[in-house]
Amino acid sequence: MEQPRTHLVPGPTIVPQRLKDLYSNSFYGSGDLEPECLKVYNECCSRLQKLLSFEPHQQKQADSDDGSIVIMSGEAMAGLWGGLKSLIPWVYDYDAKGDLVFSKDLFANKYRVLCIGNGVYGDGIYDMVRSLRYPNVEVKAAQGPWDQPVNVEQVLETIHQWKPDLVTMVHCDTPTGVLNTEAVRMIGEACSKADALFYVDIVSSAGATPIEVSAWNIDIGLVGSQKTFSCEPSLAVITVSSKAWKQIKKVAYIGYDALLPFKTLEKEFPYTPLWSAIDALNEQLKATYGENNEHVQEVYARHEEVAKYCRERVKKMGLQLWWDQERVSLNSPSVTAIRVPENTTWEELDKKLRNEGVLLGGSYGQTANAIFRIGHMGTQADLRIVTYALDALEKIIMQEQ
Repeated sequence: MEQPRTHLVPGPTIVPQRLKDLYSNSFYGSGDLEPECLKVYNECCSRLQKLLSFEPHQQKQADSDDGSIVIMSGEAMAGLWGGLKSLIPWVYDYDAKGDLVFSKDLFANKYRVLCIGNGVYGDGIYDMVRSLRYPNVEVKAAQGPWDQPVNVEQVLETIHQWKPDLVTMVHCDTPTGVLNTEAVRMIGEACSKADALFYVDIVSSAGATPIEVSAWNIDIGLVGSQKTFSCEPSLAVITVSSKAWKQIKKVAYIGYDALLPFKTLEKEFPYTPLWSAIDALNEQLKATYGENNEHVQEVYARHEEVAKYCRERVKKMGLQLWWDQERVSLNSPSVTAIRVPENTTWEELDKKLRNEGVLLGGSYGQTANAIFRIGHMGTQADLRIVTYALDALEKIIMQEQ
C-alpha cells in the first residue's frame, strides 16, 4: 500500500518508528517458557492499572478474588467477544459421566442482558449477544438516535424494573465520535446498586481522556492496543473486577478467547503469548505516560488541545460538527466527526483527500456517507499532522464553493 503523507484514520493509528524497530529487530523466543515474558506482562498490567484508575481490591467481596487485568492476543474485538462468552452462562453442561445435559434451572431463570447504544458499537454489542443464540438469554436493547446522548433516565428505569444481570455500553463510539462519560458514570452506579455486571468498551477513549474504571463501577473494561496506544492491532486488554471473576469462574468458559485461563496466570500462559506486542505496549506506556504515570495529564492536555484546534478550524471552513451547539460536550478528544458537505459525497471527498496524501475516516451504519472523521489520538494527536490535513481539507472545500 502506498503510504499517505498524513494518516488520521481513527485507528489503527500510526505506529512510531521506535516500535517498528522493536517489532522487526528483536527476536522473542517462546514467551510461555521464558520468565522474562511474564515479567513484562505483569509490568504492563501494572502500568495499565494506574492509567485506567483500576483498583483491584476496591470491589473485592468476601467470597471472591481480587480484580486483575488480562492481556490476550488478538485485536480488541477478541476481548469484546471473549468478555461476553466468559460472563454469559450456557444452558448445557456435562454431568459426572461426561454426558451433555440440559440445565432446567438455567433455562427457567433467564440471564438478562441490557445493551445500551447510541452508535455503531453500542448497538453492535446487542447484535453480538443475539448472535450467540443462547436459549437461556434474554437480551434487550436501549438504543437511541446516533445524534443524541444516551437517555440515562430511561436506562436507569429499565435497570430498576427489568433487573438485568449484565449491562453493556460504549464509552467512546468511534464512528460518531461521541463520548458518553456522564452516562457511563451514572449507569455504572445503578449497576452497582442493582448487582448487575457492567461491561464497557473503552477502546477509543482509554489513554486519551481520564478513565475511572473502579469509580465508574466498570466490571469488564475493554481496551485495544491500536488506538491511543499506537501499537499494532494485536492485543486485547480487559480489566476484570472481583465481581466479574466470580461470574467468570461460575460460567467456566475456556475457549481461546476466554478470560478464565488468565485468572491463575502465575507461572505460565494459557497459550503462546504475543511477546513482541506485549513488550511494545509496555515500552509505549513508559515512553508516553512515564515510568510512574507522571506524564498522563500532559497527554490528556495534548489530546484536548489538538481536538479543540481541529474543531475550530473545521467550523471556520463552514463545515458542521456532528456534535455541535448544546451537544458539544459529547465530542471525544480522540476523534472529531464532521458532516459531509451537501454539495459532495464522502466518496468524492475521500478521493480528493487521498490525492492530497491525506487519509481520514468515513463512518458506518446510520451515519455512512453522512459524516467523516478525523482521528487525533495517540501519535496522531499532533498539531503538525492535523494542521497539514486540515489545510488540505480547506483547500478542497474552498475549490468547491
